[in-house]
Amino acid sequence: MNFRATCAIAALLAFAGHSTQAAEFRLAHQFAPDSLPGQSAQHFADLVAEKTGGASSVTVLPGGALGDERANLQQVGSESIDFALTGDLVISFMAQPYMLVSMPFIFKSPEHSMAVFNGEIGGEINAYLEETHGIESLGWQYVGTRMLTANKPVRNLADLQGLKTRLPGAQMWITTWKKTGVDAASIAFTELYLALQTGTVSAEENPPNFVRTQKYYEVQDYIMTTDHVPQMQSFFANHARMAALDEATRKAVTEAAAETVAWTSKTALAGHKADLDWLTGEGGMELVEFDPTGIPELIAGVPEEVLGQDGIALYKRITETPF
Repeated sequence: MNFRATCAIAALLAFAGHSTQAAEFRLAHQFAPDSLPGQSAQHFADLVAEKTGGASSVTVLPGGALGDERANLQQVGSESIDFALTGDLVISFMAQPYMLVSMPFIFKSPEHSMAVFNGEIGGEINAYLEETHGIESLGWQYVGTRMLTANKPVRNLADLQGLKTRLPGAQMWITTWKKTGVDAASIAFTELYLALQTGTVSAEENPPNFVRTQKYYEVQDYIMTTDHVPQMQSFFANHARMAALDEATRKAVTEAAAETVAWTSKTALAGHKADLDWLTGEGGMELVEFDPTGIPELIAGVPEEVLGQDGIALYKRITETPF
């Protein structure tokens, strides 16, 4: 008997005698099915099925089938879909008092970022999203550290000047990167490959896994060790929808999410180097060591610029979070 069959039987036994409603859930995300987020979404779907003994199912809609992250979150808010897997940049749109958590170059390591998102600050963000938008975070996961890619080697601050770079359309992101001298362009993630292929932009930044699974290595020659943001993502659900589930089903969903984010973060920590090695091997990209000298001084005023005195206080809380 295989592992999944054993889990399914265990789930059936665990739910025997409980009132478990049948539920057909839908989960949308903008990533390739074989990317780490894509695998994470399917992992969550499989666990929900196992933990409910097959009574509930999650249909995963990948690759931006229902739009980008903002569209998916709007759909969760309106209960058009049940779950969305999105990155932490959504905080810039939906929890602006906390958008500093997605500031490039603020975290010391993936572990530091995970400590913030899964600690006191992350709890405050989750509460804000629930109270303001009716959207509930089911858990934050690490999916890799973002690195700059380009069609020329970028070794230092001087090489960033005027570099036509695709950035997500978030204030925190754009304000910080513009301080470094890049020529920022906001292009949807689902349209990025074509923009790189046609030369609309000549650079972008994403974790190595995304660069690999979205095939950006086909249209980018160099990958730089900027390591500027440990990318965090969350499974989001409509709070009212979750509250309306029977206790057993709600427990199964929350447990599935908790186990999935732990699995995903562990997989990302182990796989970051493997993806980078693949890109600079079979993928044909060249790894370029990046010297960040001068950048900390240029971006030092960003927290106050975007959030005033509250930004200074939040910056201090983030940078002093133990990990």
